[in-house]
Amino acid sequence: MAVNPIGENSSVQSWASREILKKDDFLRLLITQLRQQDPLDPVDNTEFVAQMTQLTSLEELQDMNENLEKLVEIQEILGKQESFFSAAALLGKGVEAKNPETGEEFAGQVRGFYSREGEITLVLDDSEIPASWVYRVGIAEEGEQVQ
Repeated sequence: MAVNPIGENSSVQSWASREILKKDDFLRLLITQLRQQDPLDPVDNTEFVAQMTQLTSLEELQDMNENLEKLVEIQEILGKQESFFSAAALLGKGVEAKNPETGEEFAGQVRGFYSREGEITLVLDDSEIPASWVYRVGIAEEGEQVQ
């Protein structure tokens, strides 16, 4: 009779490839445990209830995790939209800005903007600056600096 080496044709091998046990795996283990129990020494009712409670908790935690992931996605989208609308509100307005690293100052009318890698860049008359550098906003007349 040929004996397969450990791991060959073993259901444990497929489980090892996964990082965590899923609820279906938990149910299979629970059912297997119930089928394989000693009829003269069955599983204690309190232990069985505790296992069912664990299963319910596991399902609820998985559902909560999925909902939190969806919430994070929605918040990211809303944050991007808010930044976009804030930049749109600056169109045609005069701004003053300062580079926090060099101290160089910029002033001009916002002619446009674009988003790259999640950061809004304002297009002024003669320069482009990150929106985060702006410290003053005003309405500028054509060719006039912010007062």
